[in-house]
Amino acid sequence: LPEDVVDAGKDIAGYKSSDNTQHVSMIDTSGNTIADLSSTPLIIGADGVRSAFRALVRKDVTHLTTDVTDASGEDVKYGGRINIKAVVNKSLGEEHKSGHTHAAFAPDGSVAVFAGPAGEGSTYWAISVADSVTDGDAVTFTDGLPAGSDGKMALKEKLLAKLNSLDSDAYITTVIDLITETSAENIFCQKSEEAKELGTHPLHSADGRVVLAGDAAHAMSASYGQAANFALEDAATLAACIRDGNDLEGALKDYSKKRLDRCIEMQARSAERAAKAMKGEQAEDVSKWIFQWEIA
Repeated sequence: LPEDVVDAGKDIAGYKSSDNTQHVSMIDTSGNTIADLSSTPLIIGADGVRSAFRALVRKDVTHLTTDVTDASGEDVKYGGRINIKAVVNKSLGEEHKSGHTHAAFAPDGSVAVFAGPAGEGSTYWAISVADSVTDGDAVTFTDGLPAGSDGKMALKEKLLAKLNSLDSDAYITTVIDLITETSAENIFCQKSEEAKELGTHPLHSADGRVVLAGDAAHAMSASYGQAANFALEDAATLAACIRDGNDLEGALKDYSKKRLDRCIEMQARSAERAAKAMKGEQAEDVSKWIFQWEIA
């Protein structure tokens, strides 16, 4: 992307519309303009799970006057797990079926181990670790780790110790080798979070100036790995609705109508699969339903 396209390090707290022209400007918590979008009449809010734009749409306001972090996290629920992942320049090995993701689960559901192809000669690995309970309080896997580079290395060492404590088999040993070969700086760690409820509001603001896409629209469990795919579906559907609609207002209503039912269904399916997988149970295979989608 051109350098002037990305403007990082800004906390967006809302937007303001021009009364005389069809354009919007993004503003910070003080109401100061962050980015003037010239003649653009629409903001596509694709700012992730903790979305400021989703908070604006849900509250039916144009400016978040409270703390943006608090407001954008109000309708997010924590799934009780820490997800740790990376891509490493190393093959999964010929003993594991190529082109497939492999998985293993601790008998008590405390750990899930995934690995699969990530391009020629590379493999992704992902470990999901459930919170433990100490003296009645939930303790996450990352509690107590230092910040910065030291924290990354400490996380890697703690993760390897956790996997080495499991009943070992060839697959677990392979994943341990993958993690060992991974630079600590390349390890990504995040809480398992998703939207508390979908369908309580449309995917666009009442004034037609903001539309939601991606995790901002439908944050869900990663159990089916569909977050990016559904974001692409959002983009294709939104483009088609704007192309075929008579006006922007109608196009946004059509977009919400076409996306909500499918996203609600996918979020429910993902939550079900996550819950069952952690118990070593099988969920219904909905792959055909996912991949046979067409733009309505």
